[in-house]
Amino acid sequence: MREAAEYGLYIFTEKPVEETADKIKDLYEFCNKHGAKLCCGFQRRFDLTYKAVADAVRANKIGKPLSASIFFADHPCPPIEFLLTGGDIFMDLSAHDVDYIRYALNDDVESVYATGSSSTEELKTAGVYDNATMVLTFKEGTIVTLTMSRSASYGYDQRCEIFGTEGLVCVNNEHADSSIISSVGGVQLSRLKHSFPERFDAAFAKELDVFADCILGKVDWPIFEKDCIATQKIADAARKSAQTNQVVNL
Repeated sequence: MREAAEYGLYIFTEKPVEETADKIKDLYEFCNKHGAKLCCGFQRRFDLTYKAVADAVRANKIGKPLSASIFFADHPCPPIEFLLTGGDIFMDLSAHDVDYIRYALNDDVESVYATGSSSTEELKTAGVYDNATMVLTFKEGTIVTLTMSRSASYGYDQRCEIFGTEGLVCVNNEHADSSIISSVGGVQLSRLKHSFPERFDAAFAKELDVFADCILGKVDWPIFEKDCIATQKIADAARKSAQTNQVVNL
């Protein structure tokens, strides 16, 4: 990215921009110095359903947000080699949902508490969580619970509910197809979509469309340096909280 920045180019990258908040800040400063535009992609902002839910919250359609519950279960489970060497669950899984809920609530996180567990002895011995929960307290008082798992046997499970004084708004799962089989044995739906390329294919395409429009000067990129830094600091706080079993204030 630095090589491209030296030519003053527009640069698109999926999260993470860098490994730490300080490195993210340094990279943005480097890009700004050379007149380059760094565009970080958080795909939930470009997904039609997630965007509709965020728009409803920001338009005050559910009143004051009181709480939110987010569930992220990956599918298929990554190889054990990945989990053991580079699969920190807070760094790898939380970023998209953390950015999304900050955007939807139009608010910043005040404190983080996190805990996790390991489903196998091998992961436990290595000190690697493959299941974890984060509790985020926002400055305006909203309490957000983010539960994450490395593996859902039934498909890619992505849900979000935001509850307010005047209503509730939800992101529900998407299925592989819309077929419904009803019989004396019950009602059967298809499996959930296989993984993130299938679930967020349209969002990834929309990201690239918006990126192209940025290059053409039609729009501004909607995700800023402050968003990337805030998301990284929250992930860092979650890892620290899980290690110390204490609330981490930001």
